[in-house]
Amino acid sequence: MPESWDEVILQGPHMHVSTPFYKSPNKTMRNNLDWSSADLESLTAESIPATSYKPVGGRARYDGGYTSWEVEDENGILQTVRARDCYRVAWRNMAANTGERTLISALIPPGSAHVDAVMTFGIPDDPRSLVLACGVLSSLVLDFSIRSAPKAHIRANAIERLSNPSLLVQSGIIERAARLNCITGAYSLLWKEIFGHGRQRDEWTGGFVHSRRKPLGDVGSKWTIETPLRIAADRRQALVEIDALVALGLGLTADELCTIYRTQFPVLYGYDRKTYLYDINGRLVPNEVLSVWRKKGDAINEDERTATNPAGNTYTYELPFQFLDREATCARHIRNSNADLALRAARQWVPTDGL
Repeated sequence: MPESWDEVILQGPHMHVSTPFYKSPNKTMRNNLDWSSADLESLTAESIPATSYKPVGGRARYDGGYTSWEVEDENGILQTVRARDCYRVAWRNMAANTGERTLISALIPPGSAHVDAVMTFGIPDDPRSLVLACGVLSSLVLDFSIRSAPKAHIRANAIERLSNPSLLVQSGIIERAARLNCITGAYSLLWKEIFGHGRQRDEWTGGFVHSRRKPLGDVGSKWTIETPLRIAADRRQALVEIDALVALGLGLTADELCTIYRTQFPVLYGYDRKTYLYDINGRLVPNEVLSVWRKKGDAINEDERTATNPAGNTYTYELPFQFLDREATCARHIRNSNADLALRAARQWVPTDGL
C-alpha cells in the first residue's frame, strides 16, 4: 500500500472505462488475473490504490528519469513540465479486440507513474479539454473506431487520429466525465479548475431511477466525498449518456449508435441482457446472489440476498432486480439532447467558460 500517489505505479487492471479505481492486486499475486474489484461506495477521500510495483533506488533518479514536456506559458515561453506533476488521461495499451471493451481509459492524478502496459497523455494548460478528452475516449463510438482495425497495442498515434464531437455537446460530456473520474480527494484541484455553474443546469435523461439517485447537477465548486458518482447504476447511466452525446456530436443517429452497440460489442450486449442486474438501491448484484435468485426468484430470503464483496464490505441487495435497457436510454438521450440543442441554436446560445 503506497503512502502517497508519488509511490503509485499503475497497471492496466487498475482502471476501467472512466474508472480510475477498478481493481487492486491481491497479496497472493499468483498471476495476472489475481486482482479484486474495488468498492467505489466505500472509498475515502484519502484512498490510494494498492500496487504490485514500487519505486526503488534514489528518488531524484526515479523522478528525473520520468517524462517531461515542453509547454508554452502565457507569454509564449517554453517551460519544462514534468508529466508526473500533471493530471493525465491513461489508457490500457493492450488491446482486447473482442472483449467487453477495447479502448479503456481513465483520469489519473499527479504523482502516479505506470508501466508500459499503460500509456498517458496530458494537456497541462487546459484541464477542461483534458476531462473532455477522457469522456470522449470512454464512448462506444470511439471504442468502435479503435476495434474496427484490430491491433495488439493501442499507441499514441491511434489516439491522436480519433474524432472530437461538436462544441454544443462538450459541456455535457465534461460534466459526466468529471463526476465519473474525480473519485477521491486527489482530484480536488482538477475539480476546482473545471467547475462552472452550468453544471447545475444539467439533468439525468430518464433511465432507472433507483432509491438513492440524486440530481446530476447537485454538486458544488469544492470537491467533497459526495462529488463523484459512486452508485453503479448512476455510473452506468452517465456512461450511456456520454455515448449518446458523443454520437450526437459526431452526427450519428440513435439507430446507428445502437447498431454499433449490438453488432460490434457482443460481449457487452450479452452482459447487459444476461449478467448485469441492479437492485432497487442501484447496486450491481453479485453473481453469488444472482445464482440463488435465478433458482428461487423473488422468494429469495434476506440472508441469501446478503453478500460480502472483495473489499470486505457487506451489502443486502434489495428486490426487485432488473436489467437496464442501454438502447432505450441512448435513444431517449439523443432525442432529448437534439431538442435541447435545437432550442439553444434558436436562442443563439453560446457556451460559457467552464462547464
